[in-house]
Amino acid sequence: MSTHETNSLTTAKSAHAAAETARSDREQAGFTIWCDFGGVLSPALGRAFDDVSNAVGVPWETLFGAAHLVAQELGHEALQPLELGLISQDEWADRITEKLGSGVSWKTSLRDFDKHYYGQRSIDATLLNELHVFRARGIPVGLLTNSVLEWEAHREVLLQPFEPFDYYLRSHEVRLAKPDPAIYELADTLLGHPGSRRILIDDLAPNCAAATAHGWLAIEHSDTPDTIRQLHALIGD
Repeated sequence: MSTHETNSLTTAKSAHAAAETARSDREQAGFTIWCDFGGVLSPALGRAFDDVSNAVGVPWETLFGAAHLVAQELGHEALQPLELGLISQDEWADRITEKLGSGVSWKTSLRDFDKHYYGQRSIDATLLNELHVFRARGIPVGLLTNSVLEWEAHREVLLQPFEPFDYYLRSHEVRLAKPDPAIYELADTLLGHPGSRRILIDDLAPNCAAATAHGWLAIEHSDTPDTIRQLHALIGD
């Protein structure tokens, strides 16, 4: 074997050893990925709210204002009564309708909120496929979502071809929602090794801030290629 061949073989072995060391370090440290749904795997929430508004014929600002009043009566804010599973979508819609009174002309019932919200939703196949690749490498991947019972059938249809998750942590099932620190504490016990680094992918800054305050890593999602790039940078490949 020539000197050049020997040097090339030594270089190749060194590169392979470095790659194996990096892989071993990742396995020893361990990573767990938690991904949000709305605004990450499906388009920005504003589009869905516009779809609801257009369907029922009431400006979203008006609907949200009434929803906030309903939430306040239950000791919460915004959509939390739904996300925490405190009331059904039908009861929530009826309370909002009552708040707005006879001065509002409805094109259709707000009880069909889920159908209007998900009627034109799409799914981010690129990000889901990337999550599947990480999962195939042995990195646990979970869905951590502020969700509503009546929305789940629509989400299942969108996710059905992919099956990228090892665990589904839904707010309405556990009566906890992001950015409550308790939901991150619960997630720690449900997926991944105790010492693994958790990574949250979420489109909302308060949810990411709560995750990092809990000791997680966080990617504030706005663009799929950038999120994928950040995932690979954090995991180290």
